[in-house]
Amino acid sequence: MNISLRQLRYVVTASQTGSILGAAQALNISTSSILMAIDKFEQEFGTQVFVRQRSKGLVTTAAGIRAIARTIRLLDEMDAYVRDISGGEKIPSGELRVGSFTSLSPNVTPQIISDLHAACPDLIVHLSEGDMISIQENLRSGMVDILLTYDAGLWEEFDYEILANAPPHVVLAETDPLARKARISLADLENKTLLLLNLPQSRDYVGSLFERAGIKRGPVQRLESFEMVRSSAAAGLGAAILNIRPFTDNTYSGLQVACRPLVESQPSPNIVLATRGGARISRRAQAFASYSRAFFKTPRAQNLFVT
Repeated sequence: MNISLRQLRYVVTASQTGSILGAAQALNISTSSILMAIDKFEQEFGTQVFVRQRSKGLVTTAAGIRAIARTIRLLDEMDAYVRDISGGEKIPSGELRVGSFTSLSPNVTPQIISDLHAACPDLIVHLSEGDMISIQENLRSGMVDILLTYDAGLWEEFDYEILANAPPHVVLAETDPLARKARISLADLENKTLLLLNLPQSRDYVGSLFERAGIKRGPVQRLESFEMVRSSAAAGLGAAILNIRPFTDNTYSGLQVACRPLVESQPSPNIVLATRGGARISRRAQAFASYSRAFFKTPRAQNLFVT
């Protein structure tokens, strides 16, 4: 192979930043070095990795996406090789990039990162949130090192480890007559407005519950954030089906919600750690994984679920 590991990193960075100038600035090198690496890569492997557009910078081709994903796995393995040979750092330091599903992240990751920082004070964790598609694209492209998310909709190319099961529950106003029930059935919600988090995976999941039970759902109101769903439920605008319960039933509106187990709890997603398939993860990512496992064994974590 007539291309260096350094040049491979240049090509990956160009894909991640979406521009030659952006890659050069990120790596503190010249744009000519980035251009040379891209040309060398495309010549070496006989594939077009980028389409260069003035308005959009570099657009990675379909073949390029596959090539970049394989290159990231190779670089991951090389980093692991260097650590094994040299003995590596005993206490992880530097920077770790974590991706997380948007509704899961604020209820889980702050405590994990806090515990991790107490043990590894020189490790900085950068957290990016998004829907299932965007966070998985970030993992594939190398923009993040590890994901904390649900397994529903997880792509087969990734390896994953189950941390906890997250059964669905019903969220509604504490003054709603249904809140008097210990458990709520989908049939109880048939004529209620259904408050849905406006993300593809969330919509599909809730729809699958009704479809599986053979129950017609009522009118749907789509909302753009997890907290807006809870605040709308607290105001009596409808009922929601969620998988994570924050540590307080108070909402931004100042009103409280009631959370009740859902009788029809299957399918029930798992919370998982996901990494690039077949790759050895960094010691920083290993540390995050370790503290994630520890968190989900605590009583505090169990309070996230309504059973």
